[in-house]
Amino acid sequence: MNLNPSTPQPLYMQIRQMLKNDIQHGRYKPDEQIPTEAELCDIYNVSRITIRKAIEELVREGALTRIPRRGTFVASNKFHNELLSVSGFSEFSHQLGMIPNSRILRSDVIEASEEVAGHLNIEAGSPVLELERLMYVNDRPLFYDIAHYSLTRFPDLEKRIAMNESTYKILAEDYATEIVSNDKVIDVIGATKEYAKLLECDIGANLFRILKVAFDESDEPVHLSTFMCETNRVNLTVHRAKQVY
Repeated sequence: MNLNPSTPQPLYMQIRQMLKNDIQHGRYKPDEQIPTEAELCDIYNVSRITIRKAIEELVREGALTRIPRRGTFVASNKFHNELLSVSGFSEFSHQLGMIPNSRILRSDVIEASEEVAGHLNIEAGSPVLELERLMYVNDRPLFYDIAHYSLTRFPDLEKRIAMNESTYKILAEDYATEIVSNDKVIDVIGATKEYAKLLECDIGANLFRILKVAFDESDEPVHLSTFMCETNRVNLTVHRAKQVY
């Protein structure tokens, strides 16, 4: 790799552009790990400080992403999540042409807090299933989700939940309940140490935090979910609606 030290452009900016060109031309593909800082030092014959500055620029631009304890990777192609969609994660994965992959971190029966009870239209203190999961795409966690379901309405649901099986499918087949609409509230937060570890991102990285209440055909709440994902991995979209006169 030939750098030109006689130009006014700093070496780290030249390396940044070379790496960017390699990404754009497919030498390094989405989700692929780039060489380590030490390897890049040998490739470009420069100091680690110079390499680190080049990488920091590309991370800031969103072309690269750091995954703690694993290394630096080319950023994923963004996934498009339709905000008005009522599909669950399994259906979302199938739309992407991928096999859904989730990991249950915790499945507890708890008493509904005032907030959870209000969203689910149930009595505070009544039993609910609190389900904490990570949802994966391309072997990387995309969503971290904490969901709540009324066990008065869905008795024994905690016994039916299984890894990688669609919760919406279980609700439809075992409880004759279809999700037909939802309300969502979205904000952006910085990743805490805990969230960064779960989502394999930097502490402080921007996360979408989406609170969703799903409803059945009788407009009764079915579940409450709060899920998070990196803003640089997902585009939240809204399809144009037709005006009815």
